[in-house]
Amino acid sequence: MNPNNKFWWFAAIAVSITIIIISCLALLFWQQLAPEEKLLLLSIIKQNFLYIFSAAFLILAGLGFALDGIFHVYIIPTSKLVEETTLITSVNPSHRITIEGSNNIMRLARIINEGADRYEELQKNVEQKMDLAKAKAEEEKNILAAFMSELPEGVLICNAEGRILFYSKQVKLMLAGADNIIPDSESGSDKARSGAGESFIGLGRSIFSIIDKNLIVHALDEIAEKLKRKQADISSNFVVVGKGNKLLRAEAVPILNHLRKFTGFIIIFNDITQQTEADRIVNFMLQSLTKSIRSSLAGIRSSIEAIIEYPDMESAQLHKFRKIIHHECITLGSVLNNMSSDYSSHFITQWPLVPILDQNLLESIRDKAEEKLDIIIDIEYSDDHNSVKVDSYSIILGMLYVLNQLSTEIKNRKITCKTEKKGIFVNFDLIWQGNPIKIETLRKWENQILILKNEELPLSLKAVLQYHEAEIWSNVCDGERDKSYLRLILPAIETYESENIRRITILPESRPEFYDFDMFSQPGQVPELDDRYLNELTFTVFDTETTGLDPRGGDKIISIGSVRIVNCRLLRDEYFEEFVDPERSLPFESIKIHGIRPEMLKGQQTIDKVLPLFYRFAEDTIFVAHNAAFDMRMLQINEAATGIKFINPVLDTLLLSAVVHPTQDNHNLEAIAKRLGISIVGRHTALGDAIATGEIFLKLIPLLAKHGIYTLKEARIASQKTYYARLKY
Repeated sequence: MNPNNKFWWFAAIAVSITIIIISCLALLFWQQLAPEEKLLLLSIIKQNFLYIFSAAFLILAGLGFALDGIFHVYIIPTSKLVEETTLITSVNPSHRITIEGSNNIMRLARIINEGADRYEELQKNVEQKMDLAKAKAEEEKNILAAFMSELPEGVLICNAEGRILFYSKQVKLMLAGADNIIPDSESGSDKARSGAGESFIGLGRSIFSIIDKNLIVHALDEIAEKLKRKQADISSNFVVVGKGNKLLRAEAVPILNHLRKFTGFIIIFNDITQQTEADRIVNFMLQSLTKSIRSSLAGIRSSIEAIIEYPDMESAQLHKFRKIIHHECITLGSVLNNMSSDYSSHFITQWPLVPILDQNLLESIRDKAEEKLDIIIDIEYSDDHNSVKVDSYSIILGMLYVLNQLSTEIKNRKITCKTEKKGIFVNFDLIWQGNPIKIETLRKWENQILILKNEELPLSLKAVLQYHEAEIWSNVCDGERDKSYLRLILPAIETYESENIRRITILPESRPEFYDFDMFSQPGQVPELDDRYLNELTFTVFDTETTGLDPRGGDKIISIGSVRIVNCRLLRDEYFEEFVDPERSLPFESIKIHGIRPEMLKGQQTIDKVLPLFYRFAEDTIFVAHNAAFDMRMLQINEAATGIKFINPVLDTLLLSAVVHPTQDNHNLEAIAKRLGISIVGRHTALGDAIATGEIFLKLIPLLAKHGIYTLKEARIASQKTYYARLKY
């Protein structure tokens, strides 16, 4: 119970008991009087009622003033003394107590301030020693961080639930949507902009919002199989489309703890757009070269055969054939010279494909077919172990598509599969009882886009086969007229171990010297947010600037600023800041407060374009705002027009401040910041106020813990009990 309330309860009970005692004594005295004495006493009271009433009123008033004086001199200062001492010992050692009260309380405040001076000095000495001790480690950490940030490859680290824990600068450049990250010409920084398919890259966000979940799941399944087989190379490769439709090769590597339990994964991205284009040019070159050489060789061969067959031909005819041979030789030389000069830079290249054993590929196809299509595949294993180079995701999806079409065509969900090496190729045979598939049907399958339940690849089966230099056809099994097969032919490669094997990343039992990997053990997103601790949650701290303070009267949002908090860290680089065209005039009174002029809003996007962006930025997080009722109301009045409904749980720093400092009279942003030792930069700008609110919220979390408030539910319930929660907009 609040100490103030305790005092008044005590005062009320004391006065009530006093009144009851006096009343009992008066009643006892009255009963002892004779009738004529009672009449005399009543007569005296009646004649002097005004004097008696005035005396009683003055006594009660004096008692009330005395209690009020005691309350303001002893009770309120004592409560403030407790609150402000907690401020000094928890979040703001520079805070000093200025209080009015009794001499003893003011003396106690001076003693606490003197102790605070010594405490702050000791703390500074300790911090200086810690800074010196950490200087070398911090220097090495910064070097490593800078190195990671400037790697030519994009590096992205996720926990087991797919939440992003680290990303390098290159990842943002590679994966951000074309309209997602646009340089800000004024600040020189990147800022979020609009776009229909907006996706944000940031700490704590899900990787599935920027990369197709099916690709990640396939990669992790492949890694799990390799771990089960105890293979040396346990990475998984796939291809994604990045910014500007660039082709990115992604290599996923697992992270295991010291017990070899899966705790996360690393994805390394390489831009293979130019490499793929070079491959396309080389293929075109080879086709052109083959065509040119074949034509010239045909002319040379026919001429030589004619000379050999007719050794006694006339000299004129012989000269004609020699001229043909000479011309075709010159043509061949010209073709080779042109090829050498025009395409020499394209010869040194490699396909974005990775080696895999034929049996491992078959087993992956079998497992996926049973899981997704309910098709049973019986593998006939051979003693040979052959390798092929494939993009496992696209080739497996292509084979699943073929299996689905095949089972529908032959009305059979049980198929035998085997592999066999023939020369420089590996044959993958799907065998069934019945007639072969017609060539027209195969060509129809090849020209269709690969769609399989909830998975889709924007390529046709023919494109995937061409990409792998593969062929597919159907025929009758030799010697078995009642059996047919569908054969996929892939180029074979020599079995070898890659020179660049990605090894498993295993975390030691004790933490590394410079990094805290406790983040890997953070819980993932779960529906039961109420029971989560505040320091575990991801928050979006936001603020709005408006044309005025009357949402019901037609005032509109003109600016939204927001920043994220992840793992109790304010991520200043992951921010959202947008001006909004309110499509109405801007009152001069509001301009004086926020400094946003009409010309700054001219040409900006309207609220129906900005709110969907902000919705994506704040997705799956808890809202934090100062005086949140007003900002939430400004968002809610736009629900009907935009179709965007914000259902994020909300915490209000105004209410939380009232929870931890109930005796303080002022809970505006400046007053709270001053109490907590926070400097506000950019006051009355949406982003500046959002950053200040975020810093305040982080300092309120330990103060809430001192009041026994740890979870989201406890914070919300405590907020609802404050006076300020009654304000409506």
